[in-house]
Amino acid sequence: MKQYPVLEDFIDKYTKKYYPKGSMYFTNAAERAEELQQNGFLGDEIKQPARKGRGKNANENENSETE
Repeated sequence: MKQYPVLEDFIDKYTKKYYPKGSMYFTNAAERAEELQQNGFLGDEIKQPARKGRGKNANENENSETE
């Protein structure tokens, strides 16, 4: 899910939720976020750091240290 900083107070016209300035807006709807950005309510998307997962190579470092 993408997150955006709220630059101006607003009430979402679809959810009726209030978002005060300084809070975060979370959405997967890129078009809605773009609309809110164009109207000055949201700033640029805040990129999340990559998550460290338990993928197929997750234990690679652990195993190499014990050998």
